[in-house]
Amino acid sequence: MADTSVVLSTLAAGGRPALKLATVICKLIVKVADREIDGLEKYQVVSFGQTVNGARFPDRWWPRLAKAIDTGAFDRMSVQAIVDVMVEYDRP
Repeated sequence: MADTSVVLSTLAAGGRPALKLATVICKLIVKVADREIDGLEKYQVVSFGQTVNGARFPDRWWPRLAKAIDTGAFDRMSVQAIVDVMVEYDRP
């Protein structure tokens, strides 16, 4: 998935953009935990004959993060502003 590649390469590069990106991801997850927005995507896997429930970062957020990186949002916007824009797309 191209979107995740952009996000992961930005994180791997380190520096200020990576720190802001990591902070945005953390804030989004906290919003999910606080039930301010839709939750993480649920999944099940079978491991050693047992069904294990899990949750992961929603696929809908990867392209949004990639677009924010590609458009330079991390250079010109605050972490909170980026989170607010991403969350706004999740509201009905």
